[in-house]
Amino acid sequence: MDLKNKVIVITGASSGLGREISILLAEQGGIVALISKSGDELKKVKAEIGANAEYFVCNLVNAKEVENTIARIHKKFGKIDVLINNAGIWFEGLTEKHSPDKLAELFDVISLGTIYTTNYTLPILKKQNAGQILNIVSVAGIETPGNMGPFSPYTAAKYAVTGFTKSLEEELKGTNIKVMGIYPGGMNTPLFKKAGFDYTENEDWMMDKKDVSKIVLFMLSQPKDMIIDHLVVRKFG
Repeated sequence: MDLKNKVIVITGASSGLGREISILLAEQGGIVALISKSGDELKKVKAEIGANAEYFVCNLVNAKEVENTIARIHKKFGKIDVLINNAGIWFEGLTEKHSPDKLAELFDVISLGTIYTTNYTLPILKKQNAGQILNIVSVAGIETPGNMGPFSPYTAAKYAVTGFTKSLEEELKGTNIKVMGIYPGGMNTPLFKKAGFDYTENEDWMMDKKDVSKIVLFMLSQPKDMIIDHLVVRKFG
């Protein structure tokens, strides 16, 4: 798929992997609609990209805000070709140490946020009978933490996204809408620092977010009659 002049909606676009994906896809000629709740950070990404980007401040845990934001994007550009559900948060530790508010936040942002954006984008894609949905999940969505844990509630929220991705792929069979999931390991993003954990962006288990963004581009650029529906990416060695 040639991404030139394709309208690409990206959540969590203000920093980390979302920012890198946005910049890379705009360099390919894509028109990126940047979504995040951080308006100041979105302005910086928009300024860096230039004319091929527009930003939309939206809190993904608010379904009405999401509905209005997707409607605004559609009205402005007249179409949506790609939805990338990338927004997420991190929290780790023993299950009993998670407050009810933190548990709700994990599922609201990671799971429901993904479902909300998809729900309000799907009617547009179905009317066009074309489009791509790519969910940035995590290896935590296909396996348990092992010696990297504990982060069971985070894993549960990611497993929910995996289930949604696979089920949606089945639901949309017979249409021209591709549904894909990418399951990366840890990356050098501000995700951990924002959650209050003392990780640097140079831990030896972290992948480079720029490299992962190139894999996202590769997935989205496949021919019309091909799909990389599920792809796991890990740090080697």
